[in-house]
Amino acid sequence: MPEDQRPDALPSVGESPGQFGFWELDLRDMALTLSDATRVVYGLAPGACRLGELLQHVHPDERQRVTDTMLATLHAGARLDVGYRIFRANSQERHVRMRAEPLRADHGSVRYLGTVQDVTEVVRREAEAGLKARLLQMASAVAHVGGWIYDREQDRVIWSDEVCRIHEVPPGTRPTAEEAIAYFAPESRDRLRRLVETCLREGTPYDEELRLITARGRSVWVRAIGEAVRSALGAVTGLQGAFQDINDKRKAEQETARIGALLSDTLESIGDAFYTLDREWRFTYLNREAERLFKRPRAQLLGEVLWDEFAALKGQIGYCEFHRALRENRSVVFEEYYAPHQALSEVRAYPTKDGLSVYFRDVTEARKTEESLRISEQRFRTIARATTDVVWDWNLEDDSLWTSDSIESVFGYTTVDFSGPIRAWSDHIHPDERERVVKHIKSAIEGGEEQWIDEYHFMRKDGSLALVLDRGYIIRDASGRALRMIGAMVDMTERRQAERRIEYLAYYDSLTQLPNRQLLMDRLQQAVDDSAQRRHANALFFIDLDNFKSLNDTLGHAVGDQMLKQVAQRLSGCVNHDDTIARFGGDEYVVLLQEMSTDMVEATTQARTVGERMLKSLRQPYKLDQNCHHSTASIGIVLFSGAGDDIGELLKRADMAMYEAKASGRNTLRFFNPGMQAALSARMALENDLRQAVRQCDAQFELHYQPQIDRHGLVTGVEALVRWRHPARGMISPAEFIPLAEETGLVLSLGQWVLKKACGQLLAWAANPATARIEIAVNVSARQFHHPQFAAQVLDVVAAAGIDARLLKLELTETSLLENLADTIAKMNVLRTHGVSFALDDFGTGYSSLAYLRQLPLDMLKIDRSFVLDLLTNQNDAAIARTMIALGRSLGLRVLAEGVETVAQRDFLFEHGCDAYQGYLCASALPADAAAAVVCKP
Repeated sequence: MPEDQRPDALPSVGESPGQFGFWELDLRDMALTLSDATRVVYGLAPGACRLGELLQHVHPDERQRVTDTMLATLHAGARLDVGYRIFRANSQERHVRMRAEPLRADHGSVRYLGTVQDVTEVVRREAEAGLKARLLQMASAVAHVGGWIYDREQDRVIWSDEVCRIHEVPPGTRPTAEEAIAYFAPESRDRLRRLVETCLREGTPYDEELRLITARGRSVWVRAIGEAVRSALGAVTGLQGAFQDINDKRKAEQETARIGALLSDTLESIGDAFYTLDREWRFTYLNREAERLFKRPRAQLLGEVLWDEFAALKGQIGYCEFHRALRENRSVVFEEYYAPHQALSEVRAYPTKDGLSVYFRDVTEARKTEESLRISEQRFRTIARATTDVVWDWNLEDDSLWTSDSIESVFGYTTVDFSGPIRAWSDHIHPDERERVVKHIKSAIEGGEEQWIDEYHFMRKDGSLALVLDRGYIIRDASGRALRMIGAMVDMTERRQAERRIEYLAYYDSLTQLPNRQLLMDRLQQAVDDSAQRRHANALFFIDLDNFKSLNDTLGHAVGDQMLKQVAQRLSGCVNHDDTIARFGGDEYVVLLQEMSTDMVEATTQARTVGERMLKSLRQPYKLDQNCHHSTASIGIVLFSGAGDDIGELLKRADMAMYEAKASGRNTLRFFNPGMQAALSARMALENDLRQAVRQCDAQFELHYQPQIDRHGLVTGVEALVRWRHPARGMISPAEFIPLAEETGLVLSLGQWVLKKACGQLLAWAANPATARIEIAVNVSARQFHHPQFAAQVLDVVAAAGIDARLLKLELTETSLLENLADTIAKMNVLRTHGVSFALDDFGTGYSSLAYLRQLPLDMLKIDRSFVLDLLTNQNDAAIARTMIALGRSLGLRVLAEGVETVAQRDFLFEHGCDAYQGYLCASALPADAAAAVVCKP
């Protein structure tokens, strides 16, 4: 580096900074000299110290390597540069870096001059540590000088013994001028020749440093001095001068320059700002970081006074501390915020004999990081206390573990139980999983992973096992070395049990523990796929319990559930373990038999045998609530081999066969046949037509009205009955399309149309005094009634029509009323508040408890036509009719009989207290105009 920029005021040996010390080793006697700073670095007490003693402070793991490196370096006389760990006297571990250069004295001895630097902070904070050094100044050895005389006339050079020694020739050697010049190296030879010629010609003296090659071939630097020798007349008759062996001096200068350049490069490369001041506070050296610190080029600052160039610093802490350092001759360390730089700096100033050496380290980000870390740590602890998960923090450097307080509530342990090494945690992992988990976490740490996650069983304090999900995030330094792991343990025991329960419920019926519809469909599809390849026949059984609904309604759902579970058990005993029995819904079961015979006739026989076994088992008495109950079942069977079969179609076929069994008297089985398919096709065609009709109700549907006659022969109301006039098929019976509308859900739209049409008719009849007080009864299906918005929809229609709601009567079946009784009563009360009345339709055909009738806000009971038809010839029907009438009157309800066709039937009913009737005796269901005519008929 340029002479004017070399630091000439660095700490001398024995006065170096605490992080940067110097040492000297003389290889002659292995005498080791340490500066005070070096002793501080190693934690050594004052006194003599041998190299072996110094090496004892090297970390045992690295001592052999460092010893071998140093011995090899000293033996080769090479440059030393080695880093290693040491233990101070107080067992504190530090990181140091040692550098040294060999220096050779005039007499050939070698000594090492070096530095040792504490780089612990560099390693820990991953930042370039400030290097504290001073420029080394080398002293040259005492010169060896010899004289010489040149006789121009004789062309001979007389050398002194010293000059001969320098040239390594025998004493008394007298070369010619050209022979003497020839000893010099090529680059010096021409230069010397010109100097000699000029001196001989003009008498100009010379003094040059030149390189010669001795007689033995050795390169030697010499100082060549020459001057003219004149005669009495002033003519130049010769030359005289001296040679000085400056080889050691030259080498020392070169070495000094090299070391100076090395130290200068080091100071230029460190991340700290470094500058030196003389005792007048003038800058004598600045490195590049110092230029950036002061925002001025060093060329402008060298030689200038610090306090003059930066007057604002006089009011800072540094002004007082710098003066104290020089005054007390002691180093100072402090932190200071310098506003112009908007930076917080850590300043270290070391006094020297020439002034002050100053290191500036920008610690703004470091302090921010420390504060952020402190806040983050505090936040981390707060969050850890707030969560129910067990939060943990594993320090990998000292193998210490911290856990949050929740470890007590989750696993029963205290934080003290896990405050030691990580072994405290791993010992509580289930033995069968311990090795795997430990290997997994070790692999994540050593493999450079960012996180580790595992699931294992952990032993609670009470000895029980918890299934835990453990996740840890690995914190690494810039080099990738793992420092900490922070994570959380979540007790997954209950959650996993719940997941398994949810998964079970997704595929199994909670009441019977049988596969549900979803699992059945999966297995049925698999059976279709498998049998398509193997060509084995399979059988699908659709089982429906006969009259189960009546049992459920009369005895209650709890009793019904008992029976459903017993049915599941009986079916399980009728088939093999590999066969599938599923509860399809309600009182319906489906059984799938797989891999039957490849011959369809034989497979049919096998299926019939199993089906009859099921029928026999299911008709055995059931013990329900200590009572004996008899029941039967109807079974539909379809065989399939998998070739192009659709599982939905298979279920439909089995369902059709089951309905055929019911139609055949129940307690039997039927196989699907193509005739059923034809019926299914007809049904599907009817369904499609019905959907089209519902989309245009006014075009295909009509509302007819059947008059209702009281005891005085007056028409008091009519029942609205929907009729379907198909454009191609003509009038279709309600017995065909009403059940289909119920099943498909089309009854909602159709029922809404009927309600609007009936209310519109009430409005039309209101204009005629003869029909103005006629009530219209509208049948409401169970599906329609239990729609969440049913009551609101009725009131909206009534309001839109502008009619008297008291003229609207809604007819409901027992089944629809007793489904969710509380909701039923609530809806009825809402509508009754607005004047709408209710009739219980087809009374006597249901199986509900009559006790419920007292809770329902009814206005009328309607006796079903099945009890009216034979009441004059069948004593049971007559008794039932009388009982119903008496029951209605006792509840304060009007009673109306349906299906009255003869005067005798009417008279019997009126005689026993019936209030009204409807039937062919008066009129069938008529169009609105015809019905009005009946009303107006005198």
